[in-house]
Amino acid sequence: MGEHVAPTTPAKKKRSNIFWNIVGVVGELLITFAIIVGLFSVWQLYCTTYEVAGQVSQTIASYEEEHQPSKRTLGEVRTDDPPEFTREVGDGEVYGLVHVPTWDWMKIPLAEGTTSYVLDQGWAGHYDMTTQPGGVGNFSVAGHRRTYGNNFRWIDRLTQGDKVVVEVDDRYLVYSMVSSEIIDATDPTQMRVVAPVIDDVSWSETPTERWMTMTTCHPEYGNWQRYIVHLKFESWTPKDTGVPAELVDEPTN
Repeated sequence: MGEHVAPTTPAKKKRSNIFWNIVGVVGELLITFAIIVGLFSVWQLYCTTYEVAGQVSQTIASYEEEHQPSKRTLGEVRTDDPPEFTREVGDGEVYGLVHVPTWDWMKIPLAEGTTSYVLDQGWAGHYDMTTQPGGVGNFSVAGHRRTYGNNFRWIDRLTQGDKVVVEVDDRYLVYSMVSSEIIDATDPTQMRVVAPVIDDVSWSETPTERWMTMTTCHPEYGNWQRYIVHLKFESWTPKDTGVPAELVDEPTN
């Protein structure tokens, strides 16, 4: 006879329940976090482009209205040195258009600088330490690949010989695609791609040719690399004679 002491298993069960409750809470938090990240990704990839689409179209229309060519027919194709671009351009100022016929006739406003403000407007930003369009050296621009206009989304579709036309003030400058490369975003020598002489890490060589470089993120849905395209100046067309052959069939809005 005597009192029987019950075993202590209920205490173990209580501790077990606390553990699984914590696991459940952590799991719910992770699911919530994943949903938030997913929604942010959708907003960044698609909504930002929708947000800037209207103002990009308006910017293009305003520029074209103020800088019309004399006619939309074939103009002079000149291979001599184009006029030097000497006009002062302020940071964030739109001063031209980049035409890419092979990207379904895409037109992109060209602005000074590569700040987030410029690129997030859906514009192509000019690296302000590089030469201006048509200048001796390496006229270089950056643009978003995905988000805020998807301007350079199809950069990997450019093939050798494809043309990019840069429009400024009273002239068009035609560049022809020569090569492309992919570099790591952490590459300490990455600025060589926009150097006056391409691949000159020291930036000390004196340029003698006219080049253009386009840079953007890579892969399309990532940003741990950079996709680079190099183009060489081919010809220019004064606006008072018409448009270059590459833009004769460009749709007008």
